[in-house]
Amino acid sequence: MPDSTRVDGAQRQVSGLAAAMTVVAMGLGYAISIGDPTSLSANLSLVSAGLGITGSTATFVASLATLTMAATVLSAGALGDLYGMRRMYLVGLSGAVAFSALAAASPVPAVLILARAGVGVTLAFLIGLSLAITNAVFPPGRRAAAIAAYFGVGYAVATPMPAISGALAHAIGWRACFFAVPVVAAVGLLVTWRWVPETVRAERRLDLPGMALFAVALLGLIFGVSRIETGFNAVGVTAIGVGLAAGCAFVLQELRTKDPALDMRVFRSGRFNAAVTAGVMFNIVLGGSMVLLAFYLVTIRKESHELFGLLLIPATAMAAVAATSAGPAANRFGPRTVLVTGLLVMLGGLLMLRFFDLDTTRTTVFVTAALIVVGGALVTTPQATIMMSSAPPDLGGAVSAVKSAVNEGGYSLGPALFALVGINFFLTDTVRDLSGITRAEAREALLTAHGGHGAQLVNPEQARLVVDQAPLNAVDAIHTLSLVMAFGPIIAIVLALWLIKPDR
Repeated sequence: MPDSTRVDGAQRQVSGLAAAMTVVAMGLGYAISIGDPTSLSANLSLVSAGLGITGSTATFVASLATLTMAATVLSAGALGDLYGMRRMYLVGLSGAVAFSALAAASPVPAVLILARAGVGVTLAFLIGLSLAITNAVFPPGRRAAAIAAYFGVGYAVATPMPAISGALAHAIGWRACFFAVPVVAAVGLLVTWRWVPETVRAERRLDLPGMALFAVALLGLIFGVSRIETGFNAVGVTAIGVGLAAGCAFVLQELRTKDPALDMRVFRSGRFNAAVTAGVMFNIVLGGSMVLLAFYLVTIRKESHELFGLLLIPATAMAAVAATSAGPAANRFGPRTVLVTGLLVMLGGLLMLRFFDLDTTRTTVFVTAALIVVGGALVTTPQATIMMSSAPPDLGGAVSAVKSAVNEGGYSLGPALFALVGINFFLTDTVRDLSGITRAEAREALLTAHGGHGAQLVNPEQARLVVDQAPLNAVDAIHTLSLVMAFGPIIAIVLALWLIKPDR
């Protein structure tokens, strides 16, 4: 049985049964990190009703774990480098059990908020260190296949978690929706303790200022963009400004400090930068398009909320197969080929939105979602392989954390960016089609129709015209939005072809 003592020699690597169990243990951590927020979102109405949470507070609770995870993931990676990744990963799994139990037992909303913030911190250890451990304990020739299997396990376990949580919540009560994560985490604890070796620990001090600046930068950008999605305002612009300033200060801090949390030399690699760009772009598209498709089905088409979730189950299962196959494909054809293929598949799904109308078949909606999700799964493995191969041995946790932060940041920014661009296209089309109405009046008419306070700017007839025209204008906005957002994957493809040289 491996212990948690310091390892100063060469990194111990796994084979045979230990290798398989290591992939399972790390995949379970990845599954928790992506399945936990989704499970809460799927059961948010039950949780809100059970604790009497208002709409705005419920939205905050739903996003809190993701925000704290993004803010603390670099710190989790740095702690793993310094004190042992396996040890910190076990801390993350233990925290997932404890804070999920606290969420289930919450007597008041304040306790649930505290629990979800704690869950986010523990998820940072899981998503930030699981990939780094996989990269560290497998020899170079087997890493691509191991990383692909790791993502495959993660997708496979995470896919049914929302449905299982929902079934438990409806059968037992809202508190039961938090039961799935502790069970998965407990299994991960046992397997990790028994089979996963400790990693080599780095010899440097903890860069507390750098980690704090990184957290402020990421939170400022995500929060700021989310606040300006329906129009520019002082709070959103200020938050973005603070985030950008903190990002610049973070770079300066990392360049001048003796022991940086993130060695900025990794950005001298064109391969690394291309992989980072691909990660940002595909997560922006993935996060934004999933919200957009749900909006199309539920708000425009008046379909049930459950339909989109049912469509995503087979799509996510296909993504698990794609992620697992990406490793062997990268070994055979090279990571650049697989990464570009994934971006092209995702681009195809994005462009299919150009042909949506009010009567688009459910099959077409499913194919669109599947192409985007599967394309993202194909990108994930070569992106991880390229980024981790650029990491110095003592910075594996930090670089893995950067990958997680880049991906989580892009996924969080995606819905806000899609909404910001899409709403402006919608308002432009509305003003063009309904002469005599301004953009401000069109926006207020929609707010009035959905229970907002805009009656002082629009009369009932204007509001009725805007609402009647809204479905057609929303579809037109989706058409234009798909073309604009297609530039993201195209840019990533160009950079990958330019900066990632094919393997010999």
